Amino acid sequence: MPRYTNQPHVLVHAPQLTPRLEAALQWSLDAVLGLAWRFEPDETAFAQSQEVWKLQYGGEVPVAGVFRIQPEGLLEESHLRATPPATGQGEQDWLSFIFWMGSRMEEWTEDAPRDVHGRFDPTDSVPMKKGWLSVPICEQWAFELGAHILGGSWPEHRDRLKAEYSVQPTLDVDSAYAFLGKGAWRTGGAWSRDVMRGNWSLAGRRWQVCRGAAADPYDTYAKAHAWHREFGMTPKWFFLLARFGTHDKGLPAKSHKLKALMQGLESSSPGSVQWHPGYASALDQRALGREFQSFSEIMGCPPTASRQHYLRMEPGITRRNLLALGIVEDHTEGHAVCTGFRGGFTRPRQWYDLDAEALTPLMLHPFAAMDATLSRYQKMDPLAVTEHLSELANGARTLGGTLRLLWHNESLAPEGEWAGWGAVYPNVLQAVG
Repeated sequence: MPRYTNQPHVLVHAPQLTPRLEAALQWSLDAVLGLAWRFEPDETAFAQSQEVWKLQYGGEVPVAGVFRIQPEGLLEESHLRATPPATGQGEQDWLSFIFWMGSRMEEWTEDAPRDVHGRFDPTDSVPMKKGWLSVPICEQWAFELGAHILGGSWPEHRDRLKAEYSVQPTLDVDSAYAFLGKGAWRTGGAWSRDVMRGNWSLAGRRWQVCRGAAADPYDTYAKAHAWHREFGMTPKWFFLLARFGTHDKGLPAKSHKLKALMQGLESSSPGSVQWHPGYASALDQRALGREFQSFSEIMGCPPTASRQHYLRMEPGITRRNLLALGIVEDHTEGHAVCTGFRGGFTRPRQWYDLDAEALTPLMLHPFAAMDATLSRYQKMDPLAVTEHLSELANGARTLGGTLRLLWHNESLAPEGEWAGWGAVYPNVLQAVG
C-alpha cells in the first residue's frame, strides 16, 4: 500500500502493462517513493488527464509536458539477461535498471557462479564490479525517477522520505545455548568427548553450566534486550529448529529450554520470534514442512517470517515452498561473503518470480551486514566494524531506508571466535541509529 495516500496519483501510460513493468513501477513508485499510481492504457485519455504527475513509458508519440522514458527492452522481454540494460544517451531507462537489479536476474541464469553451499557468488558479479552493493542503488534510481516525475514537488517529498530512516536489528539463533537444553544423550556424549580429548577446562565448564553453577555463554538474551531498549529498537529473532546435522547444531525442537526461551522473547515483544529454516530446507520441501510444524507447535501459531540458514536458497524453489506454507516475509536477501545491498533495496518489496513472470505476495526484507561476514569472510578488526557499518547506514539514511543488521546470539559473547567483539554490537547500534 502507498504510504502517502493524500498525494496525487502518478498516472502511467505505456503501450502495455507487462508483469515486469508492473513490478518495476510497484517497487519504485510504491515501495520506495510511497506513491499511489494508476495505469492508463488509452493514450488520448492519458494526454487529456488533469493528473498532476504523469509518466509515459514508451509510445510512439511523446505527450507534451510529460516525463517520458524510452524503453530499453528488458521489461517487454521474457528471457533472462546476465548483464544489466545498456546505458544509452540522455535519460536512462531507470525502470529497467531497477527491475534487473531488484529481481536478481543474474542469479537465475544457468551459469551463475555458486559457492560450496550452492549460494550465488557475487565476487565477479556486475553489481560488485560497478560498486552498486555499497548503496541501495535501486532506491537511488527511484529517487532519480521521482525527481523527474514530481518536479517542483520533489524536494518536499524527498525530505519526507528521508525522515523514514530506521534501523532493524535481526538475530539468528543457530544454537540457543552452548551447553543447556540439548538432552542427556548429546550432553553426555559431548562431555565424554571433552574428557577423552583431555579438554578438562571445557568439560568442567560444561558440567558447571549444566548443574546451574555457571551461566551458559550463549545466554546473551538479557544483554541484547537491554541494548535494544537503550537505543529504542525492536529486534526480530530467527530460531533454527532443524534436525541435528553437519550444518545444523541447534537445540532439538522438543527442548523445554528452547520452548521457554522462544515463548519468553515473544511475550516481551509480540511478533519478534520467527523461523530460521535449516540447511537442507532450501531444496527439501519435507524438511521445510517438518520444521514449520515444529515452530507452530512450540509457539502455538505458525511463523509469518523466515530467513534461510547459511542464507542458502534456490530462489524459485525455496521461495515458492515458503509461500505455500503461508510465509509472508523472507529476510534472506543479503550476501555471506560481503556486506551491502544485494538487491539494491533497503525497503521491503514483493518478490518477483522470474519463472512465473509474476509478482508474488512474499515480501523481501533485505539486510545489509552480518556479523559472520565481517569476522569470517572480510576478516575485519572488531575496532573497524562500527565505522564500516556507519558508512552503510549513511547510504540508507540519505534515502530514508531501513538498515537491517544480522547478528547471532553467540557473537554477543566475547569469547572464542568472538573474542574482542564484546562492545561491537552496542557500539554499532548507537552509531547507526
